[in-house]
Amino acid sequence: MKTVDRIATKVRRGEPIPPPLAAALSVASAGMRAGMWLRKRAPRFRVDARVISYGNITTGGVGKTPAVIERAQQEIAAGHRVAVITRGYGGSHRPARVRGADTPITHETAARLGDEPALIASKVPEAFVFKNADRVKAALEAVRDYGCGVIILDDGFQYLSLARDEDILLLDSTNPFGNARLVPRGILREPLTAMARATAIVLTRCDLTQECHHLAEALRELCPGAPIRLTRHRPTHLWNARTGERLEVDALNGQSIHVVCAIGNPEAFCVSLERLGATLLTAQTFRDHATIPTEALPRDGLIVTTEKDAIRMAEPPENLWALAVALQDM
Repeated sequence: MKTVDRIATKVRRGEPIPPPLAAALSVASAGMRAGMWLRKRAPRFRVDARVISYGNITTGGVGKTPAVIERAQQEIAAGHRVAVITRGYGGSHRPARVRGADTPITHETAARLGDEPALIASKVPEAFVFKNADRVKAALEAVRDYGCGVIILDDGFQYLSLARDEDILLLDSTNPFGNARLVPRGILREPLTAMARATAIVLTRCDLTQECHHLAEALRELCPGAPIRLTRHRPTHLWNARTGERLEVDALNGQSIHVVCAIGNPEAFCVSLERLGATLLTAQTFRDHATIPTEALPRDGLIVTTEKDAIRMAEPPENLWALAVALQDM
């Protein structure tokens, strides 16, 4: 693991770092405050559609994608034409659009859009998925050219240029605020007072901590009036990254496995696998949204990764399986 990645992991976990580095990062955090101050004062644009934002107050790792997928599926089931708009971390810098019903979703899609947008497109093929840093422009295109009446803004809590009807904030209950410091000294994108903007709160991974209900009580004081939903990421099945074959999650019970992932909270992923009865022989982690090199994968034995990691791989080995999850109420 590179030095920068090691430091980022320590910051995410709230572990001590050398005092000179801590001081330098604290100074840099002032830039985050200034940037957000400017964004809050910029004009907001409203489009002729219902806009639903899903976002974090921390940097990654809250398990937001299953929530976006769930809502997109619900809106489509209700008969609405849906667009999901994202900045597309890990993709190319050029704007792109894809609809799973019109084109196969492959590792090339992930390279263009980013892993999470590609996964959303594969799970919700009826939705139009836009990758564009200018999300106002993408929203206008979705309404004007594709008749979308519902816009789901992925990772939009800090993107204030687009007015929204719902502002849903997700928090990882196993590490909701880190060390309560702003990026880069901590994992907070904004001060905790910014949570007051939320119209609803979703706590994720509540099955992995005993503190979920205490956190919910604290949030009721910070965000009075915002309903709080307690959820878990329920494993649904495994699929082979090379062949697409599916297995029930019970297949992991009693198995010794290798784990590889490049996500914001790899510890939670490992715990989920252990709770399914698997014994972890090795666990390799990479920075969030990184492409896992094929040469890093063990040649023998069962390898398990996440869906968004699997969708990035051009030539996955036959012993690589992805664990599919869905959001479920506690």
